[in-house]
Amino acid sequence: MKRLVVTACALSGLWSVELAPATEIPATATSIAPATEIPATATSIAPATEVPATVTALAPVQSPAEIDESGPQFATPTTMDQIGRIVAPVMINGRGPFKLMVDTGANRSLITTTVADALGLDYRSAPLVTMNGVTGSAVVPAVAIDRLEAGELVFTGLQVPVLPPHLVGQADGILGIAGLREQRLVVDFERDRVTISKAKLWNSDLLRVDAHRVAGGLLAAKARVGRVRVIAVVDTGGQITLGNRALQEALRAEARDQIEVLGTTEAIVMGDTARVPDLDFGDVSIRRVRVTFGDFHIFDIWNLNDEPALIIGMDVLGALGAFMIDFRLAEIHFRA
Repeated sequence: MKRLVVTACALSGLWSVELAPATEIPATATSIAPATEIPATATSIAPATEVPATVTALAPVQSPAEIDESGPQFATPTTMDQIGRIVAPVMINGRGPFKLMVDTGANRSLITTTVADALGLDYRSAPLVTMNGVTGSAVVPAVAIDRLEAGELVFTGLQVPVLPPHLVGQADGILGIAGLREQRLVVDFERDRVTISKAKLWNSDLLRVDAHRVAGGLLAAKARVGRVRVIAVVDTGGQITLGNRALQEALRAEARDQIEVLGTTEAIVMGDTARVPDLDFGDVSIRRVRVTFGDFHIFDIWNLNDEPALIIGMDVLGALGAFMIDFRLAEIHFRA
């Protein structure tokens, strides 16, 4: 029987961004066609101290004007000195491409003030909406977008929040895909490839983990941290892995560091970081996972505070060779 063992990276100088469902934004009208290959949130934190890692270093994804063609542009792995991220080139109202981070933890997309200015969208006098993030909620302007395209994945008639660039990790925005129903996301860090395509029968060498939907259309899987059963959400927008207080108490995890956690709002929450036992999804085992525990607003929004729960960020996902999320079949696949 095949078993996958992955060593996660605990890094210093991390950031991340989480976008939960916006409570006052009208539902998006979507028209989704099969996509070909398309090349992509959750919290800002103060530096952590430990730095173990086992992934070959590659250049980080940079802004469009600074891209180094020798490094990955779309699927950047996690290494000893950087957190990986997943980026997609996106056309908005026929302009672009803009670099948006793909976020499986968000069912809404957003753009930055810089992008809004480039598109001539007046966010300063736009209607306000309430947006929920990892650490709290905020009232922000939202602008109308006629068409957003990532490859052949097309969204029409959107109303998207507009945020300052520093709240989205200096990307151009966030491509929220938690609400997808028929598509598949494939991320291959070794080939620097990100694909969103129509789900169909597909043979692969990835190990499968069954998942189920929770609040907001998120896909979650049953897992174990040591002997503790947890609900685990795979969040490509989250840069660090977060745990709720129920998990911290069940593990009796003592904090080794306290850090400030900042999300897509300006609210700051203190988090307790600790190394936890192996994270197991059936035949998939992830070692040396570092979790930040806290009273995070996002767990309330997702109704994940009553039992041990984990939001798996890119510090763990970026240490994999590849992974796939099949939204139609509610499956998650991993490869070392």
